[in-house]
Amino acid sequence: MNLMQRVRSSSFFLLFNFHDELAKGRSCIIMHSTLSNIISGLTAGLFYTSFLMANGINIVNIGIISFVPSIASCFGIFAPSILERFKHRKWLLVGVRWFSSTLTILGVTLLPRFVEDTGLKTVLFVVLIFTANLVDHLVGSGFSVWHLQFMPERVRADFLAIQSLITNVVGLTVALVSGLVADSLAGSPYENTIIVVFRYIAYLLLLVDIAILAWPKEFPYERSREKPRLQDIIMLPLRSRKFILTVGVLWLYSFFSSIPVSVLNVHLLNNVGVSYSYMNVVDVFYSLFLILLLRPWRQALRKIGWWKLFALTTIVQAPITLMYSCVTSANYLWLMTTVRLLQHATGIGQSLAVGNLIYINLPRTDQTNYLSFNSLVGSVAGFLGGFVGTSFVAAFPNMELNLLGMSFCNVQVLQWILAVGQFLVPMLVFCFLKHLQPDDPDRIYG
Repeated sequence: MNLMQRVRSSSFFLLFNFHDELAKGRSCIIMHSTLSNIISGLTAGLFYTSFLMANGINIVNIGIISFVPSIASCFGIFAPSILERFKHRKWLLVGVRWFSSTLTILGVTLLPRFVEDTGLKTVLFVVLIFTANLVDHLVGSGFSVWHLQFMPERVRADFLAIQSLITNVVGLTVALVSGLVADSLAGSPYENTIIVVFRYIAYLLLLVDIAILAWPKEFPYERSREKPRLQDIIMLPLRSRKFILTVGVLWLYSFFSSIPVSVLNVHLLNNVGVSYSYMNVVDVFYSLFLILLLRPWRQALRKIGWWKLFALTTIVQAPITLMYSCVTSANYLWLMTTVRLLQHATGIGQSLAVGNLIYINLPRTDQTNYLSFNSLVGSVAGFLGGFVGTSFVAAFPNMELNLLGMSFCNVQVLQWILAVGQFLVPMLVFCFLKHLQPDDPDRIYG
């Protein structure tokens, strides 16, 4: 057997090729995911926080801007009523994604060139981000239903694992290079300019991403009735006990996870004093951990199932988060590095589980309604979590809590709340495990 024959008979080639429509769809999804990771690395995280800070936005307003997408995404409740009226949705989905991404990347980047007043700038940032997320979530769940067509259950676990590996390796490599470039210009007149340049590069990549999104075939969608009804978004999920329990667990997980997120990067930049390159170097180790640990985590998944894997990896994160809350400018080189590496090791298994949990109890018909309901509930969780975190920081801006000879600020206390959630959610999973397991045995394990 020659090399080409070996390649064609490999499991990777069966998952990703351009000869079979399903494999072609998976290939486009993985290219889209990779580009999305690169775009996110250039426009989100520390770079996004630095961009806002450079434009005079303070920590409380950064927190507010961060949870605006969650408010807008609540309007996703109308998605099925819109999408179910279209037998063919591809061009609607792709067009809306281009429009919304143009606002969030290009629009946000250009805004400070025309508006100098900080208060007005903050308001217009909110308007742009809200509008972009609003239109995106009005049809955004259609991508999940469309792309699910390319991921039958027999290949889903392998697909998610490979997708995670490839997208993270490429995305983190780009993030590392961009972080080194940004740090090399720190303190120079070009310190803020390079972040703006990164956003322009990200927009060019977005145009390529849009073309890839439009490439796969669109298959007919299964539905139980011809005319969509708005109440189905609520009523259908409520009639599915296992699905609603699944959504409830994911709601709690998302709520606690969102509490410190909107203000954490400001804390790391201002109080801890981390650099872009340090953060990105540590993040690049995630790729190495993926290569080393993805197979063991997949084996663990096939032994204990999706829910147990999620619960175990989440509860292990609780003490790690408490360690994270102890990170300061004096100890971050060793303590934060240790914490982030531990988060990488456990996060691989957790991400593998979380990526599929919503699907294991997902009914096979009217999936747009169920996924829109999950998106709505998740948006509420993200908004409430971000609101709690931002409100806490606004209420106690100068908090200094002394405990065991250490001083803790408001953001560090928020990490304690997250740690409580990381312990509570797995306990609920174990208590209700029998009711959370899918009826189809093939869905329990990867």
